[in-house]
Amino acid sequence: MKHQTPAIWKVVYRIYPPFLRVFEALHIHHTRQDFLLGTLNQKYKGVDLENFLLHKGFETAILAWKDPGEIFSLRLINKNVFQWHIRLFRDGEIRGHYEYSSEGNPLAHVFENCFQKDEEYFKSLLGDYLISH
Repeated sequence: MKHQTPAIWKVVYRIYPPFLRVFEALHIHHTRQDFLLGTLNQKYKGVDLENFLLHKGFETAILAWKDPGEIFSLRLINKNVFQWHIRLFRDGEIRGHYEYSSEGNPLAHVFENCFQKDEEYFKSLLGDYLISH
């Protein structure tokens, strides 16, 4: 079930991302975030994985850094406070982590107070899409 977005967050979703893009252009964020899970199985395309994740309830991660080489960045809200965040990159890398969502705890999200790999969840979710390292 999709969560409901309060009106204030709809405003934040429009205002905040341009600031992130400026910070990225200034190289304040210019690396891939931690937690490499593996690579995309070559029998699938990025769009296959993206559609699979969207079908599982993931959505675009609007309030997120764009890591170099990123194809997509998706999240799945958990308990209205946390999220699983997954990215696919042009070289096939898949990275993911579990963290506070921006809406659930904005300061904890920004300061990465909960920033965990949660490899068991992602491997179970991704199954044959993932080639582990």
